[in-house]
Amino acid sequence: MAKIGIALGSGSAKGWAHIGVLNGLAELGIKPDIVAGCSIGAFVGAAYATDNLAKLEQWVNSFSSWDLVSMMDISLRRGGLMSGEKVFEQAKDMITDINVEDLDMPFIAVATDLYGANEVWLKRGCLQDVVRASCAIPGLLAPVRLGDRYFVDGAVVNPIPVNVCRALGADIVIAVDLYGYPDVGVSTTPTSIIEDSGADSSGHFNHLINQSRDYLNDFANKFIRSKEAELNMFAVMTTALEILEYRQKKSRLAGDPPEVLIQPKVAHIGSMEFNRAAESILAGQQAVEKISHLIESELTRFDH
Repeated sequence: MAKIGIALGSGSAKGWAHIGVLNGLAELGIKPDIVAGCSIGAFVGAAYATDNLAKLEQWVNSFSSWDLVSMMDISLRRGGLMSGEKVFEQAKDMITDINVEDLDMPFIAVATDLYGANEVWLKRGCLQDVVRASCAIPGLLAPVRLGDRYFVDGAVVNPIPVNVCRALGADIVIAVDLYGYPDVGVSTTPTSIIEDSGADSSGHFNHLINQSRDYLNDFANKFIRSKEAELNMFAVMTTALEILEYRQKKSRLAGDPPEVLIQPKVAHIGSMEFNRAAESILAGQQAVEKISHLIESELTRFDH
């Protein structure tokens, strides 16, 4: 029987598509034996490795705009716009404090040594800490200290860790590329993270709510997307990182191509639009359905 490894790539909010991919594979009767993840891929992969994928799906589908705002723990003194502590506190039921080496399946999260500039495979220690290190987007989330080293997002060095799956003994590697349909360029479309409920805005309380919504949407437009034709720090930073990841991905996949490459159509989802989980998950499922015959053919070929 072929050992199947799945390499879950980086992509910020696009990464909920990994949930749909794993669900789609399950519908085909395919259960990966090995998981390697980078950034959001490590986050989803950790939930899968602890048998909490359904719980994660339920959680992300319940995100409201206010939930996203509540997790923005601004902390400029720690090396990132946010510390990330609130996010992982909220996610503790999906990404538990079990040690990686005690998981029921091989799992590795890829991170980048901030000062050594090395690709590091995190395969021991607290799962929460390992995933946080892999997800620490430079400039956005604070670097994570493990031992005497500081780590940032693994996407800087290896956005889709196919090689990690092979090192763990995978015969067939299924890779998920969230930038398969690139939409490179700074977005100039404002976003609204707080939607209008449509309720009557009369009264002091509703007036305060509307003021809060306007304030938070202005905050989002400054840090999450461009407003009109203006550039901003966050838009430039995330676009530059996407370009870096895209070029790294092309180079790495050319040198070590997977047997199966799944490319959900999620380019239209912004880096911070984590509340669009339903769209991302559906895109992941549809991407699996589109190439299901190729996946099954590859498995059949190996077995023969």
